Amino acid sequence: MTEEINQLIGYLGQVSAFLSKIKFRLAETTENQRISEAVENYLDGFTRSILPMQEKEATQPHKENKEKDFGKKFEIFTNKEIKLMPKLKDFSYRYKKHDLVHEFRYRRNGIDKSFSSKSLKEAKEKAMEFCRQLNVQESFITDNNIPFNLFAEEYMKNVKQRNVCEKTFRNEFNRFTNHIMPAFKGVKLKEVRAPFIQRFLNKYIDDGLHRTAEALYYILKSVLDYASNADYIVKSPILAVKIPTHKREIGKALTVDAEKAFIKNIAGTNYELQYLVMLYTGCRPCELETVCFEREGFLTFRNRKQKNNVVAYKDIPITPMLAPYIDKLRAALPLHVPQRLGDYFPTFAPGYRLYDLRHTFATRCQTCGVPQEVVGRWLGHKSSRLTDNTYTHYPPEFMLEQAKKVVY
Repeated sequence: MTEEINQLIGYLGQVSAFLSKIKFRLAETTENQRISEAVENYLDGFTRSILPMQEKEATQPHKENKEKDFGKKFEIFTNKEIKLMPKLKDFSYRYKKHDLVHEFRYRRNGIDKSFSSKSLKEAKEKAMEFCRQLNVQESFITDNNIPFNLFAEEYMKNVKQRNVCEKTFRNEFNRFTNHIMPAFKGVKLKEVRAPFIQRFLNKYIDDGLHRTAEALYYILKSVLDYASNADYIVKSPILAVKIPTHKREIGKALTVDAEKAFIKNIAGTNYELQYLVMLYTGCRPCELETVCFEREGFLTFRNRKQKNNVVAYKDIPITPMLAPYIDKLRAALPLHVPQRLGDYFPTFAPGYRLYDLRHTFATRCQTCGVPQEVVGRWLGHKSSRLTDNTYTHYPPEFMLEQAKKVVY
C-alpha cells in the first residue's frame, strides 16, 4: 500500500511539472503577442508621420497591407532636394520615441552637427539650411582658382584661432601676414609646389633667421596639411620640403654676481617690476600680465602652458627676496608688459636671455633646499609621475614654509 502511494505522488509531481511548462508557454505566447501588438502600433504611428513627406503616396496605407508598405524605403528628402544638395544623403535620421523628437545628424570631415525638433518638418528644414551653408562654403573653398592667401587666411581665422591661446594665434597670424602673404601674393592654392616653398624658407635660413624659418615652415605645414586632409588638394607639397634642425639654447641661470648687477641695472626703469616678478617667481613672460593677489602670501598667475585653451591658475608663494617689492607691485597692477620685453633684456644682463630668469629662479630655489617637485609646481610644470601630479596636494602652509627657504 505504501509503495502505491509513493508511486502516485511521483505521478502527481510529473503532472504538476508538465502543467507548469504549459502555463509558462502560454504566458510567453501572450507576452510575445503583446509586444508584437505594441510594435505594430508604433510602426503604424511612425508610418503616418513619414508618409506626408512622400510624393508617391499621399494617403495612409490600409492596415492589412501595413507590414508590406512599411518595408518600403520611406525617403525623408525628395529626389529633387537631394539633387540640389547631394550632402543630404549623408544625414542620419532617428526618431526618439520617449521624447517625441525627430533628429537629423551630420558627421563628415570632422563636422558633427545634429538638428532636432518635435516637428519633423522643422527638423528637416534645419538640416537643409545647414546643408545649404555647407554647400556654399565648399563651392567657394574647392574652387580651383582660389588664391592661396585667401584659403590660408580662412584656415587661420576659422580653424587655428579656435585651437590655440590668443597670444599664440596673434604671433602666428602676424608672421603669416608679414612674411607669407607677401611672398604668396597672386599664387593659387593648386599652384603651390615644394620648390617654391623651399626657396622661400631658404632665404631666411641663409640670413641666419633659423627660428623664423622654422615658425613659417610649421604655419605652412598646418595650412597645407589641412587642405590635403580635407581633399582640397591631392597631396601636401610641404612633405618634400626640408629645413635644417634648429638647435635651441637650453638656457642658463644668472650667476649670483650677474644677478646683483642685473638688479642694480633695472632699478628705476620702466621694466623693473616685470623683471623682478619673473626673477623671483619663475613665471613665463606671457603670464606676467595675469599676475594678481588672490590668496594671502601668494601671487596668482594664469598658467599659459595649457592645451586646448584650458584655463588653469597657479599660486606661487611670495619669497623673502620678492617681499620688499610687493607694495610697489600691488600699486602697479594690472602689470603692463611691453611686447619687446625680451629684446630689452640683454641691455641689463649682457650674455643672457629673458627666459634665463626662469632658469635662475628654479636654480636658486633648489640650491636653497626646496624640493624639486615643489619647484615644479611653482613653475607650472606637469609632472610625469602620477603620484606627484594626481595624488599629491600640497597645503598652502607647506608652500609658504618652503618659500621661506629662498634666501640668498
